[in-house]
Amino acid sequence: MKARISYGAIILSLFICGISHAQTRDFSSAHKKIERALEGTSGFPGSDAIWVKHDVLLIAVAKGAINEKKYAKQVCSFLNTNGFASQKVSVIIVDQAELRNRNQWSQLAEAQCK
Repeated sequence: MKARISYGAIILSLFICGISHAQTRDFSSAHKKIERALEGTSGFPGSDAIWVKHDVLLIAVAKGAINEKKYAKQVCSFLNTNGFASQKVSVIIVDQAELRNRNQWSQLAEAQCK
């Protein structure tokens, strides 16, 4: 009986580890450079730039502080000039306060980069 429980516990642990590893997203160094470049820009109005998929960039900003739609288009231009023109990235601008307080977001604007 003890052997069965031990084997069962080991199998369950390995299964859970496999699930959590499968959910971890690995992005290219180019994706990470874009995040750092945006967050390091003096005119960056957001608190965070986060890739949620390989072709979806989420940016958290203070609601009403900027023209969100215009800024999403500016980010598309930045992406296009920095090697992402063929990726057809969606830039989603979200409410920073909601993201921080409730770990959820409301979409304020979106631009499909072309």
